Amino acid sequence: LITRPPILILDEPTSGLDSYSAHMVVQQLCKLAASKTTTVIMTIHQPRSDIFYMFDQTLVVSKGACLYFGPTDTAADYFQRRGLVCPPNYNIADYLLDIAMDQELVAKAKSYNDGEAEKADGLTSGHQTHLGGGNVVSRRGGAGTNGNTSEITRTSDDRSYETSVRMEEIGSMGSSTASLSESTSQKKQKTVYPTSFLTQLRVIMLRSLQTLVRNKSLLVLHFAVAVVLGVFVGGLYFRVPMDLAGFQNRAGSLFFMLALLGFSSISALGAFTDTRTLFVKERSNGYYPPMPFIISTLLFDLIPLRIIPAILMGSVSYFMIGLTADVETFFKFLLILVLFNVATAMFCLVIAAGVRTTGVASLASSIVMLFMMLFGGFLINSKQIPTALTWIQYLSMFKYGFEALAVNEVAKTQLIDNIQGVAFNVPGSLILQKLFGFDLTGFWKNMIFLIGYNVLFIVVFWAIVNFRLKER
Repeated sequence: LITRPPILILDEPTSGLDSYSAHMVVQQLCKLAASKTTTVIMTIHQPRSDIFYMFDQTLVVSKGACLYFGPTDTAADYFQRRGLVCPPNYNIADYLLDIAMDQELVAKAKSYNDGEAEKADGLTSGHQTHLGGGNVVSRRGGAGTNGNTSEITRTSDDRSYETSVRMEEIGSMGSSTASLSESTSQKKQKTVYPTSFLTQLRVIMLRSLQTLVRNKSLLVLHFAVAVVLGVFVGGLYFRVPMDLAGFQNRAGSLFFMLALLGFSSISALGAFTDTRTLFVKERSNGYYPPMPFIISTLLFDLIPLRIIPAILMGSVSYFMIGLTADVETFFKFLLILVLFNVATAMFCLVIAAGVRTTGVASLASSIVMLFMMLFGGFLINSKQIPTALTWIQYLSMFKYGFEALAVNEVAKTQLIDNIQGVAFNVPGSLILQKLFGFDLTGFWKNMIFLIGYNVLFIVVFWAIVNFRLKER
């Protein structure tokens, strides 16, 4: 309804609903029609009495023949004058459908051929009926598969113009089809959206929020897993000392947290796949352009599912491991975790948008993630990589994340140990240089690279959604 269409056609919108829910749906449709911008046409099965009387005009049709078209509250009197009396305590809507289905009752209704009475009842036969200006409500309720229907249509407008309900001959469908094809071609050339960008964004964000709230398992699972993994990592590397073994454990804990965040980001594949089909359908109908969808997707995937879990896991594990107790170092640590997690999530979203098959997208993401881990600086010294493969490390988000975390944590520390009775005091910066080949002044450089990855993936994601995700 974001486009406020001039005509809204609904096929049994109350099917499968209980009577109260059906009443609420029809009530909202009445409010929509009362907004003076939309004509609502709907089919409905077995409406209860209060729902039936929510409509102003009723059309009863049996095998193409119009049995009644007029105010809803006079339908019972109209058929009563023709000898068709609705039994006491009987739903008038059901009785009208009974008349339309029973050919004997149909014949009885048609046998009353008093033109003046029909005129008084507001019933007009023929191929075209004109209704005067003002508020007109109608609806359509189907009955079976033999062509018997009860139809009602609602139109609201306080301006004085005519609403025409026309039953066109089959022969006129050719020109209508040609006109429709021409209008569709013009629509493809330039789509004019009936609502503003802010309205589109508000509605899509509200739907994304409702979807996230309803799918509590995904949200709660991300939060719970983040806390549990934070406790696990903190317990595994609990209170590591500042010696050689402690240095290894510190570096291992930092790299392991990046690996956890990186592979948890693969869940973005499934989340986007669920909404991609809906977006393509709604875009093809001209509801909204890609930008509101992109903004909503990024906000409701990155903030609750990537940023908050990274902060939770980092905050829990940081103090349990016994990393540097310094406010600046702590917030730098969280900043790198967040930037890294958002970058890996955006990478997965790009794969999900570019690859239609979820299985292929998941396989591609996993393989690329493993190769980025390999060249992340922990499994192999960056200066010992073969010359022909050196360039691969500069494509690894793990390299920039791990180097930034390691420099932030160890560069200013002293490692104190005793080997075979020989005590030594070694600066952590020396270990970083010799063991990993890291740049001691590279924290901010690595942070800028991670930001650059985020910007790059957002631009690529926008390009794929804007130019690729459309009906073919």
